[in-house]
Formats: sequence, structure tokens, C-alpha cells
Amino acid sequence: MDFVSLHKGKLYWAIAIFLIFISCGSPREGQSVQSDSLPAKRLLKYWDGFNFKAKIQAGNPDAVEQKLVDFMGLFPTVPDTVMQIAVHDMLKKASVEPQNLTFFLDKYNHYLYDPNSPMRNDEYYEPVLTYLAADEKLPQDERTKHALLLELVRKNQVGTLATDFEFLAKDGKYRRMHEGAKPYKMLVFYDPTCAQCEAIMKDLGYTPAVYNCIENGFLEIVSVSLHPDKARWTSYQKRIPDNWVNGWDEKGRVINDGLYNIRAYPTIFLLDESNVVLLKDAPLDVTLRYLVNVVSH
Repeated sequence: MDFVSLHKGKLYWAIAIFLIFISCGSPREGQSVQSDSLPAKRLLKYWDGFNFKAKIQAGNPDAVEQKLVDFMGLFPTVPDTVMQIAVHDMLKKASVEPQNLTFFLDKYNHYLYDPNSPMRNDEYYEPVLTYLAADEKLPQDERTKHALLLELVRKNQVGTLATDFEFLAKDGKYRRMHEGAKPYKMLVFYDPTCAQCEAIMKDLGYTPAVYNCIENGFLEIVSVSLHPDKARWTSYQKRIPDNWVNGWDEKGRVINDGLYNIRAYPTIFLLDESNVVLLKDAPLDVTLRYLVNVVSH
């Protein structure tokens, strides 16, 4: 990931704080935050005094990128409506200089939507897409493209019921993803040809907290191969822990029907006993921190 070379320490702290908010809870999870609260006012006035007419690349782009990272670091402290207003307002101001708008859009995509970014978060990227889908200055085909991506991003959001689907389990029986009655379910989409999948799933399988959660009936891990070749999945089964549910999307519906927004492997969701999404495509360390936090309470 191409982080800012200058201000590295400050950037890493921003990311750490950002991830802590995600893993330990935010105002979206039951806390009431008014739009006139101090965090909201800070976010809405964040870009006051910034010269959007001056070309960023001609000045200090690293400093501006750091400023944007700090701005995104405030998103967890406010309601979604306030975040959307703040993002739309700054993008509208940035549009006075097309090169600046492109710069900000690229950075939003890099930090919030790139599957390799530890700050990736579809909910925080959504206001960028709603702005672009409604921007009448853009050609209709571009607006349509952003609208289609917005529809995909909105699927299986945190707090919504995860989409059910059928898969073939390793015992030869067909199973629904919604099956199971454990307090928590970790849904792992993987590709048996993906080297990164093997490493991450191995780490997951050897994590004592995860193993104990499974053995104590607290957690169920459902791993589903999305590779179209059944033989690939079959030969990979010995690498999947025996205490996981291991399956294959035989009909290819997850990808072909766009049931889930899969951008990289593995993609991990954490669900509750009602199959409501708790974490969506979060990095493994964030997922594990969240799980350990709920177990400890």
C-alpha cells in the first residue's frame, strides 16, 4: 500500500484510531450523536479556510493527503448523515479545480475502497459514490457506472441481513448459509488458487481464541470457495480446519449474481446468530479484535 512517505507516524496513528473505532464500536452502534455536537461541527467545518482553487500537485500533495486521512479518521465519531453532508460539501468545493477533484477522488478510492487498505470501509466510501452518481457535470454513462457500483457497495452492509445462498458442503450435502445457530458466524469467501488466502486462513485456524470459540460453541466459521473448478476446491479441502464448515459455490451465484461485493480474497464477514452483518470485509486483525472484545464481555 502506498502510504504517505512524509508524516508517517501521524498517518499510522490515524489508521490505528480509525480501526479502534471500527472494532470497539461507534456512534452508529446505538450511541446518539446530534448534528450540532462538537464532533459534527468539527467535521463540517474541517475544510474551512482550505484553498481548493490552488492546484494540489503544484504545492504539497503529501500534506493534503495527510489532511484527508485525518478527515476520514473523524468519520466514526458522527452519524452517517453528517458524514455524507461533510463529504459532499468538500467534493463540491474541490470541483472548482478538476485536477484537485481527481486527486481527492483517487485518495478516497485508495483508502476506503482498495481491498489492500486497512482503512477500507464501504459505508465511508458510499457518500463519494452518491455524490458522483448525482453529479450532473459528469456524462450520463459515468453517472450510471457510479450508480451501479453504489448499488453493489450497499449490499450486505453492517446492520443488515446477510444474503442467503446455497453451497455444496464437503460431506456432499447442500447447505444454506443461514443455517446454524451459533451466537456468531464468520463467513469466509476464498479462492483455492490464492496464496494470500492460504496464509490468512492458516493464521485464522491457528489462533487460540478462534479455536476456543469454535470448540465452546460460540463461533462457526463457514468457508466457501468461489473458484469455478470443483477439483480445485476438493484438492484444497485438507487445508481447511476440520472444525470449519467448508463449501463450494457450485452455481457461482455469489459472483455471477452479485450477491456479495467480492473485490479480493479472502473476503470476511462477521455475522450474529440471526445472520445480521456485524463486520463487512474488515481486515482479519480487526475481525479478531472485535470477536475477542465480544467474547470477553
